[in-house]
Amino acid sequence: MTSAHAPHRFSTLRRQAPLALGLIVAAMLSGLVFAAWQANGPALLYALAANGLAWCL
Repeated sequence: MTSAHAPHRFSTLRRQAPLALGLIVAAMLSGLVFAAWQANGPALLYALAANGLAWCL
């Protein structure tokens, strides 16, 4: 008597692993953008206000 292996489990893992990695990378990038905004936000806002472009934000 032979037992059947479950290829469905491995195919699901192979499909979801890149999605999970992409989600982690997107979270890291958004964290870096937020940190940059916290560091340089007021200067950017003042520069845009001086040029009359603050309404675009």
